[in-house]
Amino acid sequence: MTLSIVKAGVVAAAMVVASVSVASAATYAVVNTDSFLRLNHSNTSPIVNDVEEGDVVKILGKWGSWYKVKVPGDDGWIRNYKLDFDYEDNPDKPGIQFCFTGPLGYVCVNNPT
Repeated sequence: MTLSIVKAGVVAAAMVVASVSVASAATYAVVNTDSFLRLNHSNTSPIVNDVEEGDVVKILGKWGSWYKVKVPGDDGWIRNYKLDFDYEDNPDKPGIQFCFTGPLGYVCVNNPT
């Protein structure tokens, strides 16, 4: 019985390590101009929220030239040219942030510029 408990513990530990190692990294961007967020990836889609220049948004998805972003309030879609992914050219903007999600939560790492 003790051996089966040890085996179960080893399997559980391996699963934790595996799920952390294959966790997806989140990408963040800085909004470069005040913008509306839309319900869908279309200029005719209803406005669901807005963002201001300098806001940091989490990228949830991409469709053509549109990005779905997570913000306080309703998430929405924004055109790619309204986002800045290149932080190195502007030291006033925050560094790139990556978040790794695992079974025990997530950890975020900043890359300061």
